[in-house]
Amino acid sequence: MSKPSFEDLQVFLRDLILPFYEIERDLSLPIQNHRNENDAEHSWGLAVMALSLAPQIDKKLDVGKIAIYAIVHDLVEVFAGDTSVWAAPEALASKNEREQAAIKVLAKRFPKFPALSQFITDYDRKDTPEAKFVFALDKFLALLTLYEDKGYYYLNNKITKERFEKQFEVHRKKAHSHDNVAEYYEELRAAFDAHPEYFSPK
Repeated sequence: MSKPSFEDLQVFLRDLILPFYEIERDLSLPIQNHRNENDAEHSWGLAVMALSLAPQIDKKLDVGKIAIYAIVHDLVEVFAGDTSVWAAPEALASKNEREQAAIKVLAKRFPKFPALSQFITDYDRKDTPEAKFVFALDKFLALLTLYEDKGYYYLNNKITKERFEKQFEVHRKKAHSHDNVAEYYEELRAAFDAHPEYFSPK
């Protein structure tokens, strides 16, 4: 295969990278008046935390793979959209189907960049320690960000602790995809338990 042309790079920027900055996540940040995070910011933050933490908890983890997986893990959302943990049941039920379709769209739209589709496919299988680590840490980081914002999201959206516990049952299981990350996740859950004022009373 010939190397990508200048025009190919223009299309890559216009149709993938820039749209990635425009995908707003359903997650407020404890900065800039609690504005919502976008996918590009989230992926960068996850990559920095993941590649920094990995050598400290398991030296067998491949930091290069971890950085790649963190950077690409949400790129499918350019075509599938972001699905909040608080989304309607039908949106949650169709999430996997939409994301699988998006992987095919990525491969078709950017044939000059086959490595990208391969990276995304490799991560999506979740069958390596690196993919499981990034998948679990992704859940931890989102929750840690909300904790750092002192419950602003939950208070602003009138989410009670009871509703939080019920909605995050699946989220918790995902965070347990990697044992070391699960330990941090459970510490974070305990921290939330110690701050009932971070949730709506009713």
